Amino acid sequence: MVDRQVARVRIGVADDQPEVRKTFVRLLEALGNEVVFAVGDGAELVDRCCDEQVDMVFVDLDMPVMDGLAAAEQISAKGIPVILVSGHPDAESVVLEHEPVVMRIIKPAMPATIQRAIAQALAATGDRVDGTVPARD
Repeated sequence: MVDRQVARVRIGVADDQPEVRKTFVRLLEALGNEVVFAVGDGAELVDRCCDEQVDMVFVDLDMPVMDGLAAAEQISAKGIPVILVSGHPDAESVVLEHEPVVMRIIKPAMPATIQRAIAQALAATGDRVDGTVPARD
C-alpha cells in the first residue's frame, strides 16, 4: 500500500478585483489550503501555472488581458483542474460540459461550496484517494 499523508491543497487564484482576490485568498487559507499565487488576469494565471506547481486554480470569468474561460482552456490542457468563480451575469449560462472547468461557483461563494468544489476538482484529477493528496518529497 502506498503511504499517503494529508497535505494542503496548492491553489492558484485569478480575479481582477484586488479586494475580492484578497478576501478569497484568506478564505481558501482559512479552509486549510495553500494559495501559491493570486493574480489579476488570465494571462498572468497561465504564466504562473507554467512556473509553479498547483493542484487546481480558481478563476474569475470576466478579467482583462485574457478572460477566465480562455485561461481555463490553456490551464486544463496541462491537466490542472479549473473552478470558475464569478458574479458576472453570464456566469450562470456557462455550460460546464462545453467548457474546460470542473465546477462553477456564483459569487458570493460560501465556504461549504468552496470545499465541495475543491473535493470535486481533486476527484477530477483521478489520482487522489479519500480526500488525501499524495505526499510531496
